[in-house]
Amino acid sequence: MPDRSGFAKLPNRTPYAYNYQMIIVRSGFIAVAVVVASVFTACGDNRENGNANGQKTSERPAETSNAARTNVEELGVLVKVPYETEDIVWKEYPTKKKIVAIMRFAAADANKIVAEAGGTPENTGVAVESWFPEELIAQAEMSGDNALKGVSYPATAFYQEPYAVGKITRVEGSDYFILEVLAK
Repeated sequence: MPDRSGFAKLPNRTPYAYNYQMIIVRSGFIAVAVVVASVFTACGDNRENGNANGQKTSERPAETSNAARTNVEELGVLVKVPYETEDIVWKEYPTKKKIVAIMRFAAADANKIVAEAGGTPENTGVAVESWFPEELIAQAEMSGDNALKGVSYPATAFYQEPYAVGKITRVEGSDYFILEVLAK
């Protein structure tokens, strides 16, 4: 039967039964709060798409993890990238102090890179690795020697300390370039 406040009175029970019911209700609220909090925590900071400068060097993938990266801003901290890329995948080899990057540029930018490269162009071949773009792997398989043919130039436009030695190779018949730079 409702009292003057409009709420029904609880049946006449001992205080212990009422406390037990309240513990059950509160536990349910706490359980729901924990589940909601864990969902929001799991959806939190995704560093792969986040700011490269916020990533600590200890969080970088080890060379043995064979992890290729696709973040051009992160690469831009290590070497210069003079034009906007349409596609990029790269790998750092810390023990060798080496970076290998596969970059595809717009046709006009690709021609600018070649024109600005200077130096003596060299016909060369680059061995294909498993993390290269599928298009380049297929091109190498079609040639039969598991290497990409291209023309290499000094990578001067890409140098940034400590990476100041290397070459950039334009893959034959494409706007893909393979950058290989080493630290002095």
